[in-house]
Amino acid sequence: MRTPEEISRTPVTLLTDEEVATLDADGQEFARKCKARVAREAKCPGHERVSTATREQTRYGNHRGECKHCGKDMSWDSGD
Repeated sequence: MRTPEEISRTPVTLLTDEEVATLDADGQEFARKCKARVAREAKCPGHERVSTATREQTRYGNHRGECKHCGKDMSWDSGD
């Protein structure tokens, strides 16, 4: 197992369950949600973007969207 300093510098998706247990309650919750999201996105059959932006948002360059299968954020900003 890593030292507490190493754990604090490691991305949460790379931590083991034992290392996640050493985090405070908020950190544990964040790590579990992050790991679940990464696992859900990894199981996706193929990311297909569905727009969630309004016409007004799109007009100003904010192209919000997400994958229709896993919900991954696929938004982009054209920088207008």
